[in-house]
Amino acid sequence: MKGNKMGSNLKLQITIGVILIIIGASFLLNDFIVERRDKTFSKMNLELSELLANANNEEINIDPNKKIEEQPEEQETDYEVYTGTLEIPKIGFNKGFYKKESPLNDVKINIKILNESSYPDEDKGNVIIIGHSGNYSNSYFGELYKLENNDEAIINYKNKIYTYKITNIYDENKDGTITIYRDTGKSTLTLITCTKDDETKQTVYILELTNIK
Repeated sequence: MKGNKMGSNLKLQITIGVILIIIGASFLLNDFIVERRDKTFSKMNLELSELLANANNEEINIDPNKKIEEQPEEQETDYEVYTGTLEIPKIGFNKGFYKKESPLNDVKINIKILNESSYPDEDKGNVIIIGHSGNYSNSYFGELYKLENNDEAIINYKNKIYTYKITNIYDENKDGTITIYRDTGKSTLTLITCTKDDETKQTVYILELTNIK
């Protein structure tokens, strides 16, 4: 009887010992896994940081010795700069526009200078800029309807400021063509957008150059 009791105690001790060994091994293994995992995550984060740093360096890389052909005073960069800005003080409008050949010169994402347009420094030329109206994020000309004769618009181009004054406002049917009525003996700016509350028409604003600084 005594021998059986001692045998049972021994088996119990062995069982407890095995359980403790398993538990201890689990803790050690878990620590090892956690350590390996943390090292792996740290390495991944470091590599990602380096990639982002490289990407940022490439994004802001500027060659100060390389110039844009059309505008020698501007620096060529990996991102594209505006070729000029249009300001309309009365409605608090101030927006840049791109070169005519730029893929960013698109009415879907910005105001657009038409291919048929002149640039401000062309004598007796006509700068033609179009833009969406309405209530959308790209409706940059959404408040042009507030303009009246004698209101001003300003173009900043090649370090010169061109000031224009509205001389005529009229509507044209949306039929794929548009007629621009202007004095061809003067330098002008033409702004075109959809007519407010009329989906069948577009409004044309004719402005004449009054000053260059």
